[in-house]
Amino acid sequence: MTRLPLYILALMPVIALGMKKRSTVDAFGLFAYTEGFGGQPLFYANGYAYIGNASQSNSTDAATVMFETGPQDTWIASPNTTLSNSTTPSWSNVTLTLPGLAASDKRVGFTSTGNSSDGDVASGFIFYGATAMHVTNDGLESMFYALRISDQVSALYWNDTSLGQVPVVLRSLAPSNPPN
Repeated sequence: MTRLPLYILALMPVIALGMKKRSTVDAFGLFAYTEGFGGQPLFYANGYAYIGNASQSNSTDAATVMFETGPQDTWIASPNTTLSNSTTPSWSNVTLTLPGLAASDKRVGFTSTGNSSDGDVASGFIFYGATAMHVTNDGLESMFYALRISDQVSALYWNDTSLGQVPVVLRSLAPSNPPN
């Protein structure tokens, strides 16, 4: 009787049961963390990304965003309709975009799928663990910044500190306690 090497015996359950690809998250929200606040949700208002309480926005179409991963690592956003909003926003299936290098407006925004402005970047979004990152030829980037515009709302920027923006980390993990 021949003896099988130990590593082959260790692989037997995998071979017998088959290898399964890790499941991916179907839909996810993004939450901003920084020294000033922790776990504020990302929301849509007037075509731009904001952090905080969507009900405190001046936009009648503001809503917390749920994302799904699209082709070429795009993130497709729709309103989170599980929240207790009195109205349903008119937008859905919009793509998260970063401003291009030459853009004068460095706010993170949303565009109708396939209709991004010249230079806007709509692909290359991934997670490193639970942290949102953008992939470039130079590697991974996470250059999100927030500018407080009211007590409970901050505008989201990409690679811009010209107005006093502070760095934030966007994660798919909701805070364990509701943010203040």
